[in-house]
Amino acid sequence: MEMLWQKDALFAGMTTDAFKFGTALSLGWFWMRRAGCCALFRAADMEMIDLANILLVADQNVQTVSPPNYLPHESDSTYFYLVRNYNICGQQERTLFAAAKVKIDSDGELAPPQPNKIFAWTARHVDGDKVQLVWFYCVLEQKSQPIRFKIYGDNGTGQIDYENPLTTITYKGRRFYSYQCYASSQVTNLFAIRAEDTAGAQDNSLVILKIQSCTNVPDGVDIVAVQTV
Repeated sequence: MEMLWQKDALFAGMTTDAFKFGTALSLGWFWMRRAGCCALFRAADMEMIDLANILLVADQNVQTVSPPNYLPHESDSTYFYLVRNYNICGQQERTLFAAAKVKIDSDGELAPPQPNKIFAWTARHVDGDKVQLVWFYCVLEQKSQPIRFKIYGDNGTGQIDYENPLTTITYKGRRFYSYQCYASSQVTNLFAIRAEDTAGAQDNSLVILKIQSCTNVPDGVDIVAVQTV
């Protein structure tokens, strides 16, 4: 799968990627850039980056990369950019560390940096009347690295109280986090988790974790009789 662009150039002649890489003259079998290069990718979601769609190619280990002018940056939108290096044989590195998150505000300008939203969250009952919240956090925008997580609840009202957090958990890097608390006796418990940076800026996530509380224990099954048939 790594060398599909080379086969395209060999059997189909000029291709889009062959042109971007500068390998059209050699039909993709050796690189015109002897030191390799780096490629730029983009998507609206980190998990949906199309690594087969190369937006721009530049020299390897460059300090800055500018997206093509034809790429739109709509208002109230978020984009994820990824840069990967290629060696002289056309093999790319397998990393997501060279990624950047770009958020555009309603005026079409770069929005102030803020912590990322939580990722892969779950909520479940543990130890009878306790609830355990588990979430994963990954920093892509290093300018706004969080220092803590604030957990909010609805306190039985059905409305999240964002003024008074239930607790604060210290940020300790890219990992899974968890928190346990007692659940109220209402049918549905609501929770929200937001990351906060040193300036007090929080992510604007509206994600709410819901968990059902049930105090009714099902009746046991009585074995009336057992016989051979």
